[in-house]
Amino acid sequence: MDDHGLVTLTASDYEVTIAPQVGGSLRSLDWKGLPVLRKALTGHILDAACFPIVPFCNRIAEGRFTAGGIRHHLPSNFPDAYHAHALHGYGWVRPWQVIARDAASIRLVHDYDEGVWPWRYRAEQRVELAADGVRMLLRVTHLGPGVMPAGLGFHPYFPGDDSAVYHGLHRFEWQTSSDGLPLALLDAGAAVDWWQGAPVTSRAVDTIQEGRQGTLAIQRSASDMLIELEPSDLLTCTGVYVGRDGDFFCVEPLSHPTDAINRAPEQMAMLAEGETLEASLLIRARHIPPQDD
Repeated sequence: MDDHGLVTLTASDYEVTIAPQVGGSLRSLDWKGLPVLRKALTGHILDAACFPIVPFCNRIAEGRFTAGGIRHHLPSNFPDAYHAHALHGYGWVRPWQVIARDAASIRLVHDYDEGVWPWRYRAEQRVELAADGVRMLLRVTHLGPGVMPAGLGFHPYFPGDDSAVYHGLHRFEWQTSSDGLPLALLDAGAAVDWWQGAPVTSRAVDTIQEGRQGTLAIQRSASDMLIELEPSDLLTCTGVYVGRDGDFFCVEPLSHPTDAINRAPEQMAMLAEGETLEASLLIRARHIPPQDD
């Protein structure tokens, strides 16, 4: 760990820098010296390359929900500002502790016993580099009595440029309000590319896609790079954010859609005391394969 609290891992053609104290976040992920994810230029979590999402995904509307017959109201957890909806859980805004590391891997934990989220839990994150890519593993264990609704995800940020094309086949996409809450579920009838091969910056969205088929891919012709994401089976949803400025975009494998705790609690895991939920994401990069004439 360097003087800034950063840990750098290297293996094969990959290099990853991690900031355990900043939400257990990745600050960079490079392949052959090229940025796979955007590079963090500051020490703020909102400048991350990727952060873990635990113990729930995306937004809980106004932070309000009922569980076990008890009404709960979560205060804003957005860093340095007010946000009407509880967002992305608590792992991303808490420090993590390093419990093991070597040149190509690291294990971190985050224990939650603060009382705002009504349940105690322990989250564990592992990052492992190998020739076939960078694998991130995330798990959460419910430590208290009763049943805890739970979800997991990963929030990678990719550099935005006009050459970037996102390819992910999904049957469903949520139409959302201006603050990201779901309004209507659009059904394409089959798993399709909602961008139809156009650059990702051609659609400004803050949405959740469901009914994924196959892997997710991002092609950046400007860097001669194809990035492939392989989520584990638990991560059935994909959050996609593309801002109007196009500086970056996000493709987020998630275990449940926005506000599921209110709208579709059956899509969340319900963990009894001592039970664990686990997910993983493999990110790999390669040169763009040549096209047949």
